[in-house]
Amino acid sequence: MNVTRNVEPRDLADRPACVVLALLFWCCTALVVLGPVLLLGALALAWAQPLEVLGPMGRVALLQAGLIAALVLPLHRAPGVRRLARCARYALLGPLALVVALTVLVCAGPPL
Repeated sequence: MNVTRNVEPRDLADRPACVVLALLFWCCTALVVLGPVLLLGALALAWAQPLEVLGPMGRVALLQAGLIAALVLPLHRAPGVRRLARCARYALLGPLALVVALTVLVCAGPPL
């Protein structure tokens, strides 16, 4: 009788490190994508300036979100990555999303 046949493999989601890494990477990505837009919006409202300064940064944020979705979504659905636990999958794809967001911000951001 094979005892290991009915035993499920250990899930990587049981590890708290995967949850912490996934949260860290995706929060940093959200901060890079939305941070400049929210900061410029808050400063424009505080100084009673027109919100037209948000136009270039809004376009950059949309470009960042679109490229992150275009690159991360096919990888998220790839068979090899899909076999991973959910938190491990997000912890693996989080750095890629962060690199894409930073690259777009540096290359396509408005000149300072």
